[in-house]
Amino acid sequence: MWLHYRKIYLRFLHRLVHNFRPPLDIEALCNEGRLKEAMHLLYQMPVESGIYACVLELCASMKSLSDGKEIHAQIILNGLPINAFVATKLVRMYCKCGNVVHARLVFEQTMERSVFLWNTMIRGYANNGFYKEALSSYSEMQVSGISPDNYTVLSVLKACAGMEDLCQGMKVHCRIIRSGHELDLFVGNVLVAMYGKCRSLEYARQVFDKMPLRDNVSWNTMIASYSQNGFCDRALEVFELMEVKGASPDSLTIASILPAFVHGKGKSMKDVREVFDRMSQKDVISWNAIIAGYVQTGEWEEALRLFHQMGSEDVKPDSITITSVLSACARLAALQQGKAIHEYIKKIKLVSHLFLCNALIDMYAKCGSVNDARQVFDSMSQRDVVSWTAMIAGYGMHGHGKDAITLFCQMQHEGTQPDHITFVSVLSACSHGGLVDEGMQYFDVMIRDYCIAPTVEHYACLVDLLGRAGRLCEAQDLIEQMPLEPNESVWGALLSACRVHCNTNLGKLAAEHLFTLAPEKPGYYVLLSNIYAEAGRWDDALVIRKLMDEKGLKKEPGCSVIELKNRVHSFLVGDRCHPQSDEIYAKLDSLDRLMRAAGYVPDTEFVLHEVEDEDKEHLLYYHSEKLAIAFGLINTDPGTPLLITKNLRMCGDCHHAIKFISKIVQREIVVRDANRFHNFKNGSCSCGDYW
Repeated sequence: MWLHYRKIYLRFLHRLVHNFRPPLDIEALCNEGRLKEAMHLLYQMPVESGIYACVLELCASMKSLSDGKEIHAQIILNGLPINAFVATKLVRMYCKCGNVVHARLVFEQTMERSVFLWNTMIRGYANNGFYKEALSSYSEMQVSGISPDNYTVLSVLKACAGMEDLCQGMKVHCRIIRSGHELDLFVGNVLVAMYGKCRSLEYARQVFDKMPLRDNVSWNTMIASYSQNGFCDRALEVFELMEVKGASPDSLTIASILPAFVHGKGKSMKDVREVFDRMSQKDVISWNAIIAGYVQTGEWEEALRLFHQMGSEDVKPDSITITSVLSACARLAALQQGKAIHEYIKKIKLVSHLFLCNALIDMYAKCGSVNDARQVFDSMSQRDVVSWTAMIAGYGMHGHGKDAITLFCQMQHEGTQPDHITFVSVLSACSHGGLVDEGMQYFDVMIRDYCIAPTVEHYACLVDLLGRAGRLCEAQDLIEQMPLEPNESVWGALLSACRVHCNTNLGKLAAEHLFTLAPEKPGYYVLLSNIYAEAGRWDDALVIRKLMDEKGLKKEPGCSVIELKNRVHSFLVGDRCHPQSDEIYAKLDSLDRLMRAAGYVPDTEFVLHEVEDEDKEHLLYYHSEKLAIAFGLINTDPGTPLLITKNLRMCGDCHHAIKFISKIVQREIVVRDANRFHNFKNGSCSCGDYW
């Protein structure tokens, strides 16, 4: 019985102590980041302005503008003085929350302005991109008699860098020298960054070399200054010096040096990968940099492999990572992996991000699924010009020219202003769809209604538009009348049209210009050689081939890829390296018999004349896209659509053969070549043989 009453008594004491426990200290709540509790307690007890300042600091760090405004209102209602200390906290809170207008109002209403208040206002302007206002406040500060300190010049130099105002930056530098602070580590780093942004790399290097102490920020800033301004060799030189001095590269080093490795002579992704692999700690920034590097250099399969490795090492990808891997999926036509990434975006609730949706539209369109691209487009609550342009381009590359024009009209109706890239997509869509009159009309609309000056890309689209339609004389006249100097893309479009329409003389003219503009590219020599061969001018074709040999140029081999079970399989022309090669060639032989029975005759015009007729047929039949199709037929269920991506333009015989194959096997076969998509179904192609 006694134990029973003892338990009741102890529970009573516990309740009593709990009910009369003194309130938690506001500063302790702020230190723990418990903003709502701190504000609730703030209104229950008389406080001084210093306590308000503590909560304002937390509002600033949490970027809670509404709570910060509420505290500001309470300070005013309670009649508390807003001295320089409280004003500094208010200005900082408003600036951290991106509201520089309210910050300036508080600043203007404060009579007593300390150097801390000036610094906070100037830093707030600089951090929010109001560089002109930051420099103006700096001048105002000096006029008022307040002497700038190191913290002032750090913000002012950032503003100079943002405006690329070298003159003002050098004036600030002179002031730093006079004050004796030039060798300060933080000031030195910001000076290097400012000179780098202003493209004054000689001065940046002078400051860097004079610094008695350097941290990893110093090295990264100097490397980035060289790299971003195209001085790859100098960036690599500083990176090598960094390693000699024993400084360890971090994620920002990888991001800074990557462009130099990609474009530096004798360097490759293998070199930057060695640096990446040596890093003991890899954060999302370093992963993003290395993945983006592989995407930029065309090593898309490795980019996707690294993305999966990133996940296995428990590093959470961000929107930048996802944008890069979606680009890799688009280039590889890896639709299943792209869809998996789309599901991941939904899972982590990033599906509303505008630029990710734009990347998804581009990925689906380039992976042959224009309907999925349209579903993403239609689901977007907000669209920008990139969204519309990506969808229009998607329709264009699939040959849906009329759909592209309809969407462009809708874009205009909804009030989105097209830019010059939009019109490139519209003109390209008209070209692939054979809509010559419409294309010419929209070229005029661009100039007349939107005052967009045509670029060389627009003229290249027009030449392609006219050339595909066989209007080669008009295309030539357009080139001659262009107000801009025709570039490689213009003459390349004309040469391709000459190849399609067998115009030898005009093809020779276009090729001669291309041999001057791009002498190292073998594709143009091959095109001219093929034009001569089709015209029966075998001697001229051989002259071009010999010219290629003399220049050491080799034709780029045809390569086709197909995705199966989240793995990309690649095939070269005549490839026998694949583990299933025997099955693949047996499947091709079987298809060959069925196709010939159905009336297929190989078009041997696409093989050099010096090869025997029987060998010509074998060479044609082992083109890379046919190998990829055979592999797909072996490894997928009947009726499953196939998507093949090829690096070169599909030859006429392959186009002819795949029409037969699609009818025989009753499959939809989509081939994305270097020019466009071809959707083969039941013996016909979506391009209508207009390609």
